[in-house]
Amino acid sequence: MDALAELGIDIAGEHPKPVTAEVLDAVDVVIVLGNEAKVEAPEGKRPEVWDTDEPSERGIEGMERMRLVRDDIKARVRML
Repeated sequence: MDALAELGIDIAGEHPKPVTAEVLDAVDVVIVLGNEAKVEAPEGKRPEVWDTDEPSERGIEGMERMRLVRDDIKARVRML
């Protein structure tokens, strides 16, 4: 949460939401973060699996880890 707040993003009160048929119908690209989650992209929707950087595998923890993950996802979103 703090890593997002550094960019002026307030997620207080937010929570995970289910991936419903309505959500999938409203998007052009279905992005799955990591290899563990499984979401089928409906026909006509472009699926992408983002195997994001995991800094903890290199011994990076805490806020530094969160910033690296945040910045990795931010760069990928910009490339969309």
